[in-house]
Amino acid sequence: MEQQTINVDGHGVRITNWSKVLWPDVNLTKGHLIEYYSEAAPYLLPHLRNRPLTVTRFPSGVEGEWFYQKNCPPSAPDFVETIAVNSEQDKPEKTINYILVQNRATLVWLANQASIELHPWLSLYTRPQYPDWLVFDLDPGEESTFDDTREIAFLVKKALTELGLRSYPKLSGATGIHVYVPILPKYTYATTSKFVGDIGKIIESVYPKKVTTERLVKNRGGRVYIDHLQNLLGKTLAAPYSPRPLPHAPISTPVSWQELENVYPHQFHLGSILSRLRQQATDPFAPLFTEAQSLDLALADLGTPVI
Repeated sequence: MEQQTINVDGHGVRITNWSKVLWPDVNLTKGHLIEYYSEAAPYLLPHLRNRPLTVTRFPSGVEGEWFYQKNCPPSAPDFVETIAVNSEQDKPEKTINYILVQNRATLVWLANQASIELHPWLSLYTRPQYPDWLVFDLDPGEESTFDDTREIAFLVKKALTELGLRSYPKLSGATGIHVYVPILPKYTYATTSKFVGDIGKIIESVYPKKVTTERLVKNRGGRVYIDHLQNLLGKTLAAPYSPRPLPHAPISTPVSWQELENVYPHQFHLGSILSRLRQQATDPFAPLFTEAQSLDLALADLGTPVI
């Protein structure tokens, strides 16, 4: 078994099985994942810091068995910070020690755990009940194409613009698109979920052949699903710049609205993303940290109650 300890910003991180293949179709290894998390840390960390994290681990690679992990393992090194969250108010024993990714060393440690997907909360641990982002999760059905999903994303943007809200798109890394809206952390998850659902229903009513808000897959008829349920406490999406456990090692990549007119998911993967990050002047998702928007007028315009 390969073992070594590397220095990451003054922290010793133990690495095992550096050459373990995680993506067999493109021969990408755990070492490639470690290098990516380390070099992309300036982009990854802002989207993870202070947010309870769920990871998806693939110890045998993306074609092997995998599992979700919420609790930080007891063997975690001292530089890995955690936050205890009571998952059920009436059952105090149901406490989860979530990982907080506060530094580059934690990212590298997660890579060594074969944590391929990073799923942060939409709220900070300091105000867990009040998200500072809401998300439209656009999921195409089997009979829909990425171009269909792109079309719906621009309809979402148009609706939000008419409500006075700025929004930012991200390729999911699979076949979908995530549209993020930075908001003031004063609305509950129930309110933001209802808001996304209400806009989804409006778009569905205008484009019923292309859009659905139906939860059951069998009843979606191959249409693009606007999923508002991801905006609930504890629900998560792949983080900006998170790898995905799919062929060719795609990356969940923020893009500008202008870029979204022409890009496709296959363009952003573990073999190409660092070049993109080095070339772009700013993170397309940087406004998520500076443009906290009020939903008050938009909620009133839609008639969505504050829950």
